[in-house]
Amino acid sequence: MDENAVLTLLNELGIPYRYVSHPEVKTVADHLSFAATFPAQLLKNLLLKNSSGKHFYLYILDGNRKADLRELAQQLEESRLSFASPGELMATLGVEPGSVTPFSVACHSKSNIQIILDASVSATQPLGFHPLVNTASVCISRSDLLRLLAFYGYFPTDIQSGDILRFKRDALSS
Repeated sequence: MDENAVLTLLNELGIPYRYVSHPEVKTVADHLSFAATFPAQLLKNLLLKNSSGKHFYLYILDGNRKADLRELAQQLEESRLSFASPGELMATLGVEPGSVTPFSVACHSKSNIQIILDASVSATQPLGFHPLVNTASVCISRSDLLRLLAFYGYFPTDIQSGDILRFKRDALSS
């Protein structure tokens, strides 16, 4: 899958989006040069792994928020979480560092990826994600993100919903 395939899929699913070309963005700091005109919430998309390296989490949170991996691990009943290596990013999502995006689950649909939406992800503001390249963003609503992920069989959990522990047990037992 590539950028054109992402846009084609959004059109086929009837998901409205806004396409924004911009300079290469690999980090939140790279985004600062045009942040004032960006039409969506700035987000971090982190691929994390548990201590055994057998279970992965795509953690989506507000770009201005620091990821508390210790707290997240505790909520997920994991002993420890760490960042996936560049090789694991490529093998699991088919992307390089700086290009992690929920659109990449379509490329490498794996049952060992759990998507976690932080409560800092807006329910009302458009959300901006790289369309498998980090020189553009596709802005969609949260509800459309959930619809797209459901199309691929992913049902993200909000970490502050109170349902995360039940969700984890259910996901691991299926």
